[in-house]
Amino acid sequence: MTEKERIKSLLSEYGLSAKKSFGQNFLINEGIINRIVKRLNISEFETVIEIGPGLGSLTLRLQEQAKRLIAVDADRDMIRVLHDILQSDKVNLIQSDFLRFDPDLYSKKEERLFVGNLPYNITSELLEYLLKKGFKRAGVMVQKEVADKLSYIPNKKDNNALGAFISSCCEYNILTFVDRACFDPVPKVDSSFVTLDYREDLSFEIYPIYKAFFKDPNKTILNCLKQYPKYLKLLPQLKENFLELSNKRARQLTISELKKLGTFCLSLLKD
Repeated sequence: MTEKERIKSLLSEYGLSAKKSFGQNFLINEGIINRIVKRLNISEFETVIEIGPGLGSLTLRLQEQAKRLIAVDADRDMIRVLHDILQSDKVNLIQSDFLRFDPDLYSKKEERLFVGNLPYNITSELLEYLLKKGFKRAGVMVQKEVADKLSYIPNKKDNNALGAFISSCCEYNILTFVDRACFDPVPKVDSSFVTLDYREDLSFEIYPIYKAFFKDPNKTILNCLKQYPKYLKLLPQLKENFLELSNKRARQLTISELKKLGTFCLSLLKD
């Protein structure tokens, strides 16, 4: 039985269909599934946490190699099906909106792997939450357009705060392109599976400062910060210590320059 046939069979057996409200598009391409599982090196991690397992396309493979697998899905119907098809005491199924799920109750950040096919309508929120909670590695499916934008290169026009923060603390790689035909139902966009490997424990408190830096891509950092009353007190010190850098657009800076400015601003805010 192919993965597509397995999905169709389960939907029919349980009288279910993909729900747009949960952003459900089931991964059916077995070659992509194998590639993802192989490259993530599942057995290296004490705990694997899967975001939105759906009908188990990745879950069934993850459980074979994981020391401990926690699968979190907001859809009660998906959890009900997974309870029936997963037969392993290593797997813990949790019905929850992932943004309300606390991974720290189940694992240490330096020992966990996050895996997921992220709902595209809340991709940024979920990535921000993962970065806030911390991990050793994360492997997630996102829209191809988003994956490309998160790849930070100085002077790239679509550089953004999230991509800059990811590159400030993680090694970011686009593992594989995933054509829309690899899903059922077929979404309107192509996807990419990306990996993030933590390499530096950078405080998440810097991220809101990055967001302020990138508020308007065509304005300098100083002019962007002027739009936030809480950051006005930073301007004299930035002009005194980093006048050249802060007079540039954030997207023009290197990651090391952004980290230098962000760390400096955070230290001033804490004084």
